Amino acid sequence: MKSKNSKFGLIFTIVSNCAIVLCFVIGFFLLFFNFDAPNKIDKNNFIQYMEAKGCKVNDMLLQRDYIGMDDYLITDEETCPYLISYATFNDKDVLNKFFEDGKNDVLKNNPNAKGSTSISIDTFTSQFYEYNTYGDYYKAIVYNNDSVLYASGNKEYSDEIINIFEDFNYTYKLNFQSINILSYSIIIFFIIAIVSMWGTLKKTRNNGWISLIPFYNIGCLSKDVLGSSWLALLLLIPIGNLVFAFMFNYKMGKAFNKSDSYCTLNMFFPSVCWPLLAFDDSKYN
Repeated sequence: MKSKNSKFGLIFTIVSNCAIVLCFVIGFFLLFFNFDAPNKIDKNNFIQYMEAKGCKVNDMLLQRDYIGMDDYLITDEETCPYLISYATFNDKDVLNKFFEDGKNDVLKNNPNAKGSTSISIDTFTSQFYEYNTYGDYYKAIVYNNDSVLYASGNKEYSDEIINIFEDFNYTYKLNFQSINILSYSIIIFFIIAIVSMWGTLKKTRNNGWISLIPFYNIGCLSKDVLGSSWLALLLLIPIGNLVFAFMFNYKMGKAFNKSDSYCTLNMFFPSVCWPLLAFDDSKYN
């Protein structure tokens, strides 16, 4: 017959892991399937819009035949205080080269740039990228799978340029609630770790409260499971932290006389195996 602690461990494991899975499913669904991507701009609408602002638009395809492009429109520097260009492509390689050059200009060639933002979304069917920097100039570029909208102007025109991108729906409207939901899964995982530490330290040292003290709790468990508190310092080293996690989870199972298969499962699914181990009837060896 299972003890009360074992029943608690089982219920806690099921509820907490179901909550993690639910947060991941909802979060990723909202992130990848619930955002407004930029629309392809109609050539005539672009010309009319910019001319209404007093900016003459030059059709570069009429001046020169650019291979791989369907449209290439640029505002005239004599009539417009900032540069806006819009291009559509029928050749993916040409598009990628055009966009990479523009992105490098935005990110690397902006004097005294003080900040930048970027959004990159790569789904199974489409790619969307947005980059902009703030500095002496405001520069922005957006790529919506087959067209690119680019802008550059003195910083005093940054708000006007941003409005242009918004009017053309060439900014991403991500559902940032999805990020919050995904972060909840991380919080739940940490709750699982703390609760599991409490049960484990209750078995090894008869002091579950140690789990509430950051760093000290890991050091104590490392001493109990691996024989040395200093091994916990591997958590601060890239790749070393993964080695420590796998080694710790495997050895923890062994410290409580678990089978090799259980120990291996604990290496890859600690959120399931660890709380079960922490509250079952197994004894610390």
